[in-house]
Amino acid sequence: MTDDMKEQVRSRFKQKRRELRGGESAQQLADAAAPLLQGLEPGSMVSCYLSAGTEPDTSALLGALADAGHTVVVPVCEPGHQLSWCPWTPGAALVPGLFPGIPEPAGPRWNLPEIMELNLLLIPALAVSEDGTRMGKGGGYYDRFLTRYRAAGGAAPVVAVVHDHEFVPAGSLPADALDVPVDGVLRPGGYTRVAR
Repeated sequence: MTDDMKEQVRSRFKQKRRELRGGESAQQLADAAAPLLQGLEPGSMVSCYLSAGTEPDTSALLGALADAGHTVVVPVCEPGHQLSWCPWTPGAALVPGLFPGIPEPAGPRWNLPEIMELNLLLIPALAVSEDGTRMGKGGGYYDRFLTRYRAAGGAAPVVAVVHDHEFVPAGSLPADALDVPVDGVLRPGGYTRVAR
């Protein structure tokens, strides 16, 4: 599939996001995550992003992770399409990030060595198919990170977070060699492990 075709599909999902007017609640997403989180030991390290705009609202999910005693880290966009990670706790001070409208905690930045003990990664997506193909916003931040993380021996499950209508049938999304598939999909309607 050509880059043009991929961008057309991405544009359609972005447009649908812009047209969203409420609906799913933060608590629905947190409730849907309960079966996924039950297997984690207290004190596990979990990555979850701070939602912005019309992304699925992760606020209650982040609170549930902290309440369960997990170490929560959130991704921070860095120059050069790279990610670093920052510890997050409820009430953490937020500062403007690299991109307008995307907040990030004030605090230390961790790189790959500090997060190799991750037990779960919850990452954003515009859409995910039943075969684990993830469509991001096009910057390649997560694909670059996941490639490095897996190459370094990182084995935590990667779960994409989407709205219910953004979980689509297998084969619906274009993918290329740089796209890293996910292990599961979390949406307000539930959690699904993907078959690859």
